[in-house]
Amino acid sequence: MERKPFVDDISIKDCLAGIALRSPVKAGVLREIRTPRLPSTVTLITAADIPGVNGLSVYPGGEGAPRIPIIAEKKLSYRGQAAALLLGPDPAKLRELAEQCFIDAEEGEEEDLSLEEEYRPGGADQAFAGAALVVEGTYGVDFQAAWPGEPPEAIALPASGGGMIIHTAAQWPGHVRESAARALNEGSESIEVRVTRFKVRLDERLWIPSLTACQAAVAARARNRPVRIIAKWDDFPSPAGGTEIFLQTALDSRGNILGTRLKIRARLGPPGIFGAEVLDRIVLGALGAYGPGSLSFSARGKAGAIPPVLAGFGMAQGFFAAERHVSRIADALGEDPAGWRKNHFLRWGQKLPIGVEIREEAPLEELIDAVASMADYRRKWAANELLRKNRREHPSQEKIREPLRGVGIALAYQGSSFLYNPVNVKEGVELTLEKDGSLEIRTNFPWGDNQFHAWKTLTSRVLGVEEPRILSFDREKSVPESGPACLSRGMLITRLIEKACAAIRKQRFRDPLPITVRRYCQETKIQAWDRRPCDEGALSPLSWGSAVVEVEVDPVEYLPRIRGIWIALEGGTILAEEQARKTITLGVMDALCQAIPRREEIPPPAIDFLWAGGNVKGIGELPLNTVPAAYVQALSQALDYPFERYPIGSEDIWEAVQARSGSGEPGEAGAASPGNTAGEEKESAFAAPG
Repeated sequence: MERKPFVDDISIKDCLAGIALRSPVKAGVLREIRTPRLPSTVTLITAADIPGVNGLSVYPGGEGAPRIPIIAEKKLSYRGQAAALLLGPDPAKLRELAEQCFIDAEEGEEEDLSLEEEYRPGGADQAFAGAALVVEGTYGVDFQAAWPGEPPEAIALPASGGGMIIHTAAQWPGHVRESAARALNEGSESIEVRVTRFKVRLDERLWIPSLTACQAAVAARARNRPVRIIAKWDDFPSPAGGTEIFLQTALDSRGNILGTRLKIRARLGPPGIFGAEVLDRIVLGALGAYGPGSLSFSARGKAGAIPPVLAGFGMAQGFFAAERHVSRIADALGEDPAGWRKNHFLRWGQKLPIGVEIREEAPLEELIDAVASMADYRRKWAANELLRKNRREHPSQEKIREPLRGVGIALAYQGSSFLYNPVNVKEGVELTLEKDGSLEIRTNFPWGDNQFHAWKTLTSRVLGVEEPRILSFDREKSVPESGPACLSRGMLITRLIEKACAAIRKQRFRDPLPITVRRYCQETKIQAWDRRPCDEGALSPLSWGSAVVEVEVDPVEYLPRIRGIWIALEGGTILAEEQARKTITLGVMDALCQAIPRREEIPPPAIDFLWAGGNVKGIGELPLNTVPAAYVQALSQALDYPFERYPIGSEDIWEAVQARSGSGEPGEAGAASPGNTAGEEKESAFAAPG
């Protein structure tokens, strides 16, 4: 298999460089762009040079959806927005000229755009009125996807005979193609997208490459020359604020959940970009892998300027809150958090809070036992609890030089697609078994090494074809739209390829070659929260993961050190184990890198796959959904302090130490109260971001 090049590795003769002149204000009106006298080889490209639609929508070709301008016209929506492009043959000279340009902008206020969800079917008040115990907490999550990798650059070159060829590290080639076609006012069949290699896949890659690709295409059409847009991640502003999640749980005398109240305030991405998807995923994640009882919630998402979508499209933020809250429930009941989870997770035949039925019986007790055994969790948890209680009861006897240790556990699930499908065409793949016995897979899914190894394993096992050819673009024959690479959708495409291989195997003994088979994604609609239709297949089947993290805190400098990370997963059939282990290891590093900035200080995780067989499932989000909560629980036990935010910095740890020494009993049980005192939701416990 020939490896794809990075964008930086592509050299094209007579290619012009393009640099964006960016807005200096977070919001406002563009008055004027003043430039020095430009050489004859340098061109200024503005919004007036766009022959088609000046705007990206998350729905390719969708009418009436909010759009992000390719180049600003009058309105400026975020700091760093492209107000114009400078084109020229010499990147160094362009940077020099860009420094001399001035964007005259009148600063204004950001638009207060928000999205709200509410679900109050009744019953929660009665549950809380009859509760034996109420546990509540407010959990803040600021982390986003990490390790941005190579810069978001794009190359566009006019093709001989018409059309445009675009090179970019896109996770959604179909979106790049449709967006560029609309910007150029051309048919999408004239746009060829060649996906370049990228180091890591991140959710924000879904549409930012479309932005730079459209800028490159517009500039290339204006000059009728190849154009490389030079950009870096620093050109796009960092996310501001975060997600605040208030959870209040009513429990009976045996620790069963009677009711749940949930309130969420979140910073979302740009207006219209996956807003409902992200908000509902935060809600779903915040309710965890457990039955919420009588449920009521409200969720409000405020649109930001242009930050990337939240890691895992918000599910990771939600699961952090859920798993921290569950650990507090166990602490309030005096139970081992692993034991409480084993007794209360959702089982086969029950429904997730959004309404999707769990159709596969997952071995979650075995999963929790497996990770607990790997980490020696139960012995460590009991020993650490004994030491924690002893320090609380006898603070004067605490050994100053003795390290403080803690261990935490978390449980989560993930699906493998969107709740609300942003692709307005039927997604699928096409396979052809040729006369010579070779196999061609036609898909525009941006496959990488992991997908290729998985697909190669399938074609070899089912059809005996060792080296399938993957065709992503053909001017003579259309390639099916296969949708974006995110949310482990690669497993969805893999299942389609498996079904197509099985169909070819049945036909090959009665039909002459070549045989062509197409398979498409099938959506099954249900009413999410009894209201909005969503795709049931996004959460069926589910993969599951449980993680344990052990930490040690230096008692002098109060610096945390991770002693070990263990993660067990039930991900169905694993087609490429080596690649799967790499994916999980990278996910663990991403989950912890913002709390432990020195990556070399994060030990490699011990990974165990439960070989359950059956469906091929996605597993890439499970580290983000489990590891942060397990890490924070471990720190909470070590320092006897209920941390409620992620990431945790050195200042947070020092404040916890000061609080512990001042109050004597700041442990997690302080979040619980008798049921008869918590009949109403405590508004003061919740603070919205920003």
